[in-house]
Amino acid sequence: MKAKNVSYTQAYYLCAVNGKGELKTDAIHGALFAGAVLELIESGYIEYAGDKKEKVVVSKVFDESILHLKPLYDFISSQRKTLERASITDFVFNSKSRCELIATIGSSLLALGYATELSSQGLLKNKARYVPKVDTEKLIVGNIRTEILKDEKMADETISLMALLIHSHAVYDYFSEIESDVLEKRLVEVQDSDAFAITREIFDSIMAAFVWEV
Repeated sequence: MKAKNVSYTQAYYLCAVNGKGELKTDAIHGALFAGAVLELIESGYIEYAGDKKEKVVVSKVFDESILHLKPLYDFISSQRKTLERASITDFVFNSKSRCELIATIGSSLLALGYATELSSQGLLKNKARYVPKVDTEKLIVGNIRTEILKDEKMADETISLMALLIHSHAVYDYFSEIESDVLEKRLVEVQDSDAFAITREIFDSIMAAFVWEV
């Protein structure tokens, strides 16, 4: 059984968010954002343009199929000047925009019945946070394990999700030592994919900028 209508960006959120509805590390924030950009590219809503593919432009009108990524789409489409590819990571360093994207992904999962909203008390007052339901988290992890351990071609969405888990150093959390040989073989496949290359470029740019911010 698979979680229906859940994209790899949403699935990554379900894997990465902690019990307090937080994304705790820079790497997790970077991977989530990289997944969001990749999803918009693969769905045809944005594209790299220019002679050297140095610009990011909107290529498709927004619709409800990507409602969970609306804050990022709006950021790109609202630019007065064509957005430079290297500048797309500016979105992450606007805390309001970043929090809005995280909340929108979380609320989309709430609407689908895969997450619950934490009560707004104390430090959480006026700030919605979402955590996966226990059965949903088990379902997502079970799907990852099944897809990786079976001797068949991985689905494109699984490759994209695995790329995000690799970037944030979380992929080994779901496999035992005795499964490491199979896992390593699969990781090579993921690292040879376009999804890995695209998200790695974005992720590395974000992580480098985080370092400069310290």
